[in-house]
Amino acid sequence: MKIELSLYTIVYFAAIVLGAFSAGLLIFSTKNKLANRLLGLLILAISGWLVDAFFRVSGLYSQNANLYFLPIYFSFGFGPLLYFYVRAITNAAFKFRLRYLLHFLPVLMQAGFYWYVALQDYKTRYNIWFNLHLPYTYRIEYDGTWLSLVVYLVLSLLIIKDYQRWLKENYSDIALKMLNWLKVCLLLMVMVCVFWLVEAVLRDARNLFYKYDVSNDLLCLLIYILGIYSYRQANVEVAYQPEVQLPVDTTTTIADAEVIAKIHTAMESGKLYLNTELTLAELAKYIDLPARSVSANINAAFNKPFNSYVNTWRVDEVKRRLAGNDLEKFTLLGIAFECGFNSKTSFNRIFKELTGFSPSEYIKK
Repeated sequence: MKIELSLYTIVYFAAIVLGAFSAGLLIFSTKNKLANRLLGLLILAISGWLVDAFFRVSGLYSQNANLYFLPIYFSFGFGPLLYFYVRAITNAAFKFRLRYLLHFLPVLMQAGFYWYVALQDYKTRYNIWFNLHLPYTYRIEYDGTWLSLVVYLVLSLLIIKDYQRWLKENYSDIALKMLNWLKVCLLLMVMVCVFWLVEAVLRDARNLFYKYDVSNDLLCLLIYILGIYSYRQANVEVAYQPEVQLPVDTTTTIADAEVIAKIHTAMESGKLYLNTELTLAELAKYIDLPARSVSANINAAFNKPFNSYVNTWRVDEVKRRLAGNDLEKFTLLGIAFECGFNSKTSFNRIFKELTGFSPSEYIKK
């Protein structure tokens, strides 16, 4: 068989290879095993979908009709795998219960159908394909995948939204924990759903198939992002507790002066902000107060979450050391690290957010 080379052929093939490699790394990872295996399976499922696109643009389908019957379609698994990955990666204590397998019944039925067809002789496969699949089950599969993915995407986005708000209230170092890359992936999947809907309308209204196949391009981009960022996230664990409510609205909360004084003393005398991994729980334990009370008082007094409050102390410490000519002895990044920051990117971003200047601009003032 001869492969027709084109930009699409190269892009799809590269995405499939990257997907298979990334999935293998994640599935056999020794940290965050549940989350990484769920994501590895999701990447494999998406890669299988892209194999179909690769066969089409490379001309392989037209050369070998048997390729149509390969069991490479697991699209009903996209939504559940994504949803449970989000639950697992945001909470290291998450356990996969036996009842959760009910979410995967559609993809098991989908896989069973394709395996059954693949094991039949060519005549039977031909009859099933043209007399059952194209007129009936194809639409169930396509529209069902779309509906399933939309539902699970909404649930996943809600979890990420609450998680990120909770993170700012409980951790001082959130750069690797924020999962912004995952939020981008979820929004990409939203775009895939939009284009799938457009393709469904074109299919039903004008009988057009694959002429406007933008969704596969987006899935390729998704594979590239997952392949690059997911393994960086593989070893990051967060004990997210979704049942813990967020602090009361600061517009209706009055700060307790005594609590604020204890917090201030802990930061000024104890210099807790120098701990790059400082958490709300650690601060609360240090001053012997409930974490919820500490968080609510910080919000009420300073109108900012715990994360921003701690970073304010860190930036002030950097400014104090710069004023003391520490740059003659240390590098700027070295000073930042000693003041509680643990990455150049987060230091530059936070410093500019709080001062209006980049670190280099501030030094030149």
